[in-house]
Amino acid sequence: MNSEFKYEIEKHPCETHQLSYDLLWISGLVFLFFLIVSCDQTFEPLQKNDKYHFSIYGYLDAAADTQWVRVGTIRQSVDEPPDPNGIQVTLEDLQSSETVVMNDSVFTSKNVLNYWTTMDIEYEQTYRITAKGADGKASRVTVTTPNGLPPLYIITQPTPPKAALYFPDVVKHIADIQSVWYTILKSGTEIRRRIYRFPIRNTLRNTYSSLGTFVAVADWDEQREQIESSIGGADISVVTRQFFVAVGGPEWDDSLSSIDDLEYFLDGTASNVENGLGYVVGISSGWYPQVTCLTPDRSNYAPCEPREPFW
Repeated sequence: MNSEFKYEIEKHPCETHQLSYDLLWISGLVFLFFLIVSCDQTFEPLQKNDKYHFSIYGYLDAAADTQWVRVGTIRQSVDEPPDPNGIQVTLEDLQSSETVVMNDSVFTSKNVLNYWTTMDIEYEQTYRITAKGADGKASRVTVTTPNGLPPLYIITQPTPPKAALYFPDVVKHIADIQSVWYTILKSGTEIRRRIYRFPIRNTLRNTYSSLGTFVAVADWDEQREQIESSIGGADISVVTRQFFVAVGGPEWDDSLSSIDDLEYFLDGTASNVENGLGYVVGISSGWYPQVTCLTPDRSNYAPCEPREPFW
């Protein structure tokens, strides 16, 4: 068939050109049809939305004394400020049925509303967050908190200067690891404190150490270079360094790079909010010094005790 078709093209060039024009004309009509359909599909949710009522982002931290979530309304334009009137956000413990109404904060950020509560969040417990409007339409999300952080070992080395953080295999979802620097910057007569955060979850790798199954490493030289390149000629004094660590509950999505991704819904990510958009998970977090922890007689390594944030 191919040879015959080629022969006809060579024998009747005018017929071939006419065929090409016809195919081009038909292709153009098909392209125009799909363009119109795709445009209609793109803008239809903005014209009529019966599926998504609210967006909910954030996490419940069993180690924190205050919980925050961000709630947004599905609006015609992302630049349109949300109206908190008539919106009620509740947090319910599904085991005890205890329910609290979360407080509406006095500030908004990036067109979302911030709600908070001091309700106690327990480890390995399931909770439901519900955002409901005056019209009765609601979005809700159910999350389960993980167990508390297991014993963690930290080893530092002077050359090259690094700190290694070891995790046991009982941890199913390592949600976040950050190397946090507390510094004092001096430029002329101006002296100020500044905190720098470096995400290092991407350094996680398997290890055969007796201290853990996974290890993440903070490269102090590399992180200091990044700080110095951002402060110009200012002098820097390092006060101390800490690790921030968070483990996630069963809803944690390993495609997320850190819990910071949960502050806003990102295009292309999954959503676990019923009748809404966004992502909420349960976590347990802790702060640890970037020092080698030893037994009281200093004869062996010991798990590091969690601390409060330095500043």
